[in-house]
Amino acid sequence: MIGRLKASLTVFVALILTAVMTLLFTMSECIRLYELNDFGQQFTDMAVESAFSEYNPYLWSNYKILAVDLGYGTDVTGPSIFQQKLLDYAKFNADIEEGSNFARLNPAGATTNHYSLLTDGNGEAVVMLGVKAAKDDIAAQIIDGIQGHSDAINGIEKVSVESKASEGASALDNAKRELEEKKANADNDDDPNTSSADYPEIEEVEDNPLDAFKMMKEALSKGFLSTLVDTNAVSDKEWDKAALPSKRSLNKGAAELSNGSGIADKALFIDYVLANYSRYDLDKKHDGMKYEVEHLIAGKGSDSQNLAAVVGELLLIREAANYATICNSGVLLSQARGVAATLSSVNPAIESVVEAAVIAAWAYIESVLDVRLLLSGGTVSLKKSADEWTSDVLHLSSFINVNAKAKQCKGGISYEKYLIGFLAIKSNKTLGMRACDVMETALNSTEDYKNVKADNLMFYADVTMDYSADEMFLSLFDGGKTQGYTITKQSQMSY
Repeated sequence: MIGRLKASLTVFVALILTAVMTLLFTMSECIRLYELNDFGQQFTDMAVESAFSEYNPYLWSNYKILAVDLGYGTDVTGPSIFQQKLLDYAKFNADIEEGSNFARLNPAGATTNHYSLLTDGNGEAVVMLGVKAAKDDIAAQIIDGIQGHSDAINGIEKVSVESKASEGASALDNAKRELEEKKANADNDDDPNTSSADYPEIEEVEDNPLDAFKMMKEALSKGFLSTLVDTNAVSDKEWDKAALPSKRSLNKGAAELSNGSGIADKALFIDYVLANYSRYDLDKKHDGMKYEVEHLIAGKGSDSQNLAAVVGELLLIREAANYATICNSGVLLSQARGVAATLSSVNPAIESVVEAAVIAAWAYIESVLDVRLLLSGGTVSLKKSADEWTSDVLHLSSFINVNAKAKQCKGGISYEKYLIGFLAIKSNKTLGMRACDVMETALNSTEDYKNVKADNLMFYADVTMDYSADEMFLSLFDGGKTQGYTITKQSQMSY
């Protein structure tokens, strides 16, 4: 019969087992601590990505700009709600039931170290995001094309056409008045050898171009847009200019921006604007402003004011170009000189001044016709040839009618191309801040986003999240008096 052996454990073996178990538990705790750090970074990254996924959908669908509304539809400013969102997402991911927290890691807090808003850098942030949006689908040749149009339009030497016409008309009026005074004096003095017949008669032309210029100026002064377009079709939307981001004091983010200011970036941003913003000849069906590109150029308090300001700039460009066309065309210049010679026969000394005035008046009327054509969707050559000319210097008053337009110029440029030139001379900061005006006005015109402000829209954040965890394996040796762990993880994200 085999007897039972009683179990026994020597003190030496007990000490050995204690040491081995301590080693195993210590190694297990070290592995767990490593996993805690790994989980902490994962939870932080996922929380940031989840929070950034809640970008404003209206802004993206209409303007291709990604940004988080820090107010989340309320009037709360700053990152407080965003930080709570981060903490909520981290807690969800760390939840034993919902997430994957096998290491028992508890999210304790979230802090936004740095963040950037759309209005940061006085608008440079929006330019940077617009450039990013444009780079996704623009080729180098398009950049070159935008630069070419901009250089051509802004390269036209400005001429004070209106002042030349006014000066010539004034000189002619003075000469006529002096002649009439001399005739009257000759008839009324006691000298039998003087008579009004000794002086030449004042010659006139059938349709004085200087009178036509005066009538056009008066018509424009009474209703600038009404003489150029159908005002019934012009938007009547207005807004509080002082409340726009470009005018009010703004909240600021804490992050530094690094944005290029070269001509390529300007060209890319202009392409982005033309593709995503509404303008007079292109309705994007946005809420808020209807002439958004015009607002970037003019920055006024209503659609009609923005359009009028841009049309005024367009008229100046056309005046200078048309003045140069007349001066460089033998046919047109000869016609202008013939009219000037007739008008200045009252005093040949003023013929050069009157000639400049006739050319200026003619160029002005032709420019009005050009602008009407451009606003109706036509194209006008930057510098016309004589064959592309529309008006007749002897019948300028017949073109005052609002329905009269210039000839369509084959190979000419459109209203959009002129806008490129006007946009190009604006600074990035001006364009960026006025772009914020446009987007905020559109957002606030909707019920869902009426509280959204451009200086509360975040596109970049650097965050820190804190986590706590209890000791697990080592707690077996200290009677439950462990301090536990505090783990801090950092993550950043930008659209």
